[in-house]
Amino acid sequence: MDLTEGRERFIRLLTEHQNSLFAYVVSLVGNLHDAGNILQETNLVLWRKADEFEQATDFVALARKVAYVQTLAFLRDRKRDRHRFFDEALLHQLAKQPQPEAAEEERRLALRHCLTELTDKHREMLAARYGTGESIRELAERWQRSESAVKMSLARIRQGLWRCIQRQLGEQV
Repeated sequence: MDLTEGRERFIRLLTEHQNSLFAYVVSLVGNLHDAGNILQETNLVLWRKADEFEQATDFVALARKVAYVQTLAFLRDRKRDRHRFFDEALLHQLAKQPQPEAAEEERRLALRHCLTELTDKHREMLAARYGTGESIRELAERWQRSESAVKMSLARIRQGLWRCIQRQLGEQV
């Protein structure tokens, strides 16, 4: 296989696995905005290593390893906000959890269903916090509530979503 064919295959694999790689990073950091940034860095590292990639290599394993290392680097850089992120030991445990793509798709579908059951206000709050990355302070100002109240609301919404997802998947809560 020549260099062009190898690069094309690499690009196809990278594109094919973007959603599952993104889901993996989200499962590690729990924030869509941060996961997007980490995924961009992961893609850059993978692209720089494209010439080293061999056809026999397990692309998904390689990509997840790079994503894991990029997540650790991201967390080290953001360590000053220790309430927002997991410690390295927990991150390591999460990274070792098997996440077959079929199960990821089931969870995504369950989440989509559960999001439809939220009130418009709760969906808007989640979209502002995790979609556009508004800070707790910004949300508190927008909703005219204290930061503690916003944090509590978000925690309750997340817990409710988690319970709904578990019910949808038929798992014990």
